[in-house]
Amino acid sequence: MAKGKTTTVTMMGYLEYARLFPENMDNGDYHEKTRGQFNCNFYPETQEDYKAYFAAGAPVSSMGHDTIKPGSPEIGQGTYLKLKRPNVHQTVKDWGGAPAIFDFREGVSLKKWSFEDDGELGNGTKVTVKVSVWSDGKKSIQRLDKVAILELVEFDGSASSSVDMEKF
Repeated sequence: MAKGKTTTVTMMGYLEYARLFPENMDNGDYHEKTRGQFNCNFYPETQEDYKAYFAAGAPVSSMGHDTIKPGSPEIGQGTYLKLKRPNVHQTVKDWGGAPAIFDFREGVSLKKWSFEDDGELGNGTKVTVKVSVWSDGKKSIQRLDKVAILELVEFDGSASSSVDMEKF
């Protein structure tokens, strides 16, 4: 295995399309090899968050696509990062599965968020995320590790999208 360095980056921001639980995991055909994926659009609160993410070794672009994506202007700074984690990792079992999600609405706590009891996360939910960034200088892998819910925006079931379908 290639030798590299893993850096943990903590960022505060907002979620959109949070598919972070087994109950709402993204299991489209594209994620067949990993039997699904936990993912979200994450809108960092500050430019410093973006800088820390890239300083850890995350690429500014990958396969011809910018890492920072234009999104919903009503959320955060209007741009986001796609954060993800495979349901089943192909080589290391512990690297797959849902990220750990905590309820910080009443302060820092080890209280786990319950999809059934606490609900789904709506667009604009304020969070702190921890992301592992592994890099060897040539290649980089990012994995969403933990999410702490600071301010919940209740999921309303709307299918509004940050993607401009006229330009899609």
